[in-house]
Parts: sequence; C-alpha cells; structure tokens
Amino acid sequence: MPKTYLLYLMLCLCCYPMLSTAQVHIYKCITPQGHIIFNDSGCQGTSEQQTLSVAPTMTIPALPRSVIEAQLKPASTQPQAITVISDAKTPCGAFNPTQRRTDLIRLQVKSGMSRTEVDSMFGRALKERNHNGTISVTYPGPHGKQRNVRFNQQGCVP
Repeated sequence: MPKTYLLYLMLCLCCYPMLSTAQVHIYKCITPQGHIIFNDSGCQGTSEQQTLSVAPTMTIPALPRSVIEAQLKPASTQPQAITVISDAKTPCGAFNPTQRRTDLIRLQVKSGMSRTEVDSMFGRALKERNHNGTISVTYPGPHGKQRNVRFNQQGCVP
C-alpha cells in the first residue's frame, strides 16, 4: 500500500472515537400526581425516573458573510435604458407612458387614448356609429354588458 493511504487510514482510525455520535441523556420523570416532566438533570423527590438516550441534533454551518453579502447586493447598479417606439407626432397628444400602461392593464379608458389602444384593451368592436365626426364604438364588456367609447375625427378619446 502507498504511504499516503496508510497515513490517511491511521488518521481516520485515531479520529474515529471523536467522530462517533455522542448521545445525550434525557430523564423522563413521572410525578405521583401523574404529570410527566422531561429534563437533563435527573428526577427529584419521589418521581419515577426513566432515562432516554437521544442522538444530538444535526447542525448546518452558516454561509460565510461574504457569500451572503454577495447574494444581497443588487445585480446591476447601472440604470437600464427603456426605448419607447412611437410616432414623433402623436395625434392624440402627449402622455405619460407609465400611466398609460397602468390604464391599459386596468382597462380604464382615459382622454387622449387612441382607437388602437382601446381596441387592444377590449377586442373587436360590436357596433360602430359615426355622427358629425364623432365615432361611437360599442365593445363587449364583462357579464354580457357592453361598453361605449367615443372617438373624435383623429381617432382619439376626447
């Protein structure tokens, strides 16, 4: 056998008594009134005593502080660029993109929305009427109801 193997074997044999699982003794005490008490120092007085051997609990070492801090640190401190694709000339006027997205998600029709945005929220129109340049469109709503939205000549909600 190689010398390193023998050295490893001897080291394991020497450390074996330290690696064996040490048991902890717990005492179960039954009082004359019938109450059961568990403790680690033995029973007192006229209590009936039973000794229980319990294996020690398994402990898991904590992660090093540097690993925890690396996980908690933000991934990137550089702001991400957001590109908004739209026409330079919006016929319905300027709007806040964040607020507009919130309105679209909540299915709320607001002044300045385009016909395309309203169509994307509610789907295909059920009816469409044109009266003196104002277009009134009926969309399907929840629970069999209908939603009516008016658009001006540019196709925007006034």
